[in-house]
Amino acid sequence: MEKLFEVRNDLFDISARIKSIDEFYKIYFNGDTRRFELHNTRKTPTFQLAFPFTRLDKRALDYTLESAVKNKEFILKKIEEYNAKAEREKERKLFEKIMTDAGF
Repeated sequence: MEKLFEVRNDLFDISARIKSIDEFYKIYFNGDTRRFELHNTRKTPTFQLAFPFTRLDKRALDYTLESAVKNKEFILKKIEEYNAKAEREKERKLFEKIMTDAGF
């Protein structure tokens, strides 16, 4: 069973700064996974993301800003750009393989 402990006060006021992004955001420390998590109490289930950091610092604030719902268009654009680049690289490697196999 999850052991969630709400983080209300922290050294750099990250929890308060994240709450200023969205008043329904709360940070919890999950005792089972030993990770900090972002929850949105407006939704059910409330879990939004697990921070990939062992400490709450500015990286957690930046990570929250990047993944905020209001940035979904920006996030989708980044995903599409990444996928297009990966597809071009895949096609380039296939072309090189075909040319090498053909002896060119």
